[in-house]
Amino acid sequence: MVKPLRHATVLFLLGLLAMASMLGGENAQPLGLGGPGEEDWFPQVRYGGVLGGGELEVVAGGAEPLAAEASLGTAAASQGVAAERLPGRPDPSVASAGASAAGGGDPAEASASVDKPGEAVDEPRLLTHVVARGETLWDIARMYGIDVDTIVAVNDLVDINRLQVGQELKILTIRGALHTVQRGESLWDIARAYGVAMDEIVATNGLKDPSRLQVGQQLIIPGAQAQAAALRRETLVSNGQLLRNFDWPVSGRISSRFGPRWGRQHQGLDIAVPTGTPVRAAAAGTVTYAGSMGSYGIIVIIDHGNGVETRYAHNSRVAVKVGQRVKRGELIAYSGNTGNSTGPHLHFEIRYRGTAVNPENYLKR
Repeated sequence: MVKPLRHATVLFLLGLLAMASMLGGENAQPLGLGGPGEEDWFPQVRYGGVLGGGELEVVAGGAEPLAAEASLGTAAASQGVAAERLPGRPDPSVASAGASAAGGGDPAEASASVDKPGEAVDEPRLLTHVVARGETLWDIARMYGIDVDTIVAVNDLVDINRLQVGQELKILTIRGALHTVQRGESLWDIARAYGVAMDEIVATNGLKDPSRLQVGQQLIIPGAQAQAAALRRETLVSNGQLLRNFDWPVSGRISSRFGPRWGRQHQGLDIAVPTGTPVRAAAAGTVTYAGSMGSYGIIVIIDHGNGVETRYAHNSRVAVKVGQRVKRGELIAYSGNTGNSTGPHLHFEIRYRGTAVNPENYLKR
């Protein structure tokens, strides 16, 4: 009876020693309770050998999952998508690279800074997408979770149905627009143009001093993609250059082009159309003249801003009045044969900074 009790006592003491080595031994690891994947951090106990001759070993799990998380940092590169840091924003790759280069930081903290696929990104980024064969803007927009207007606004696209294989498109990862600051513009001007609160622009771009914008600086305008696309469709001047963005006021045969004619300069384009043909505004603007003017006959003049003006002459009657705002394509007059005219036609001029230019260079094809 004494021998069995002695064996039981020995077994009990060995059990106490094993527990002590687990809780206080040099190989014991702290429990990572409460964090993600906590089961990986729970100490795993392995016992080797037979009772009395074995050795307890506590192994901390979780090293392999961390390595797998860190490898996610190469996901963007493998997809062939280039990311560009937006103005006023820190480069997240710098922070993660610095953490890994230091080598002495917490591996859990380093892995936490890596963006994971499918995870929402708080700060907007600018990516570059290379158009593949068969892709449309709708396909690309759906791929990035944005809308077509955002892509149109950021890339200044005029014809959304004409993409080329290999063409590079800027992709803003939030719905919005990208605005390049022009000389003389203030944040108030920009906010008013897009109908967005100044505070939203400041917060999105991380502007420290909103009163000190730089010419050429790019600003993200959140939620302004539709307005930006509409503004782009109406833009006639960019960086001081007149754009090919005017609609044809009438449809007909060109009877006389811009240039020298009969010993003098012909300042516009003559389009032969029957009397009474509807004449429409080539772009949005404000009517500054509507009535008779010497050799022009009955004429309508529209100011489009930025030094751009269009003239529509030899009409039979006008359909607008001075001071009226007109939209692109809106009816402004009916063609005729008034003034110095050799037959029913519309005389159409485009003037930039007071000088007549060749309309055929700026009318849409």
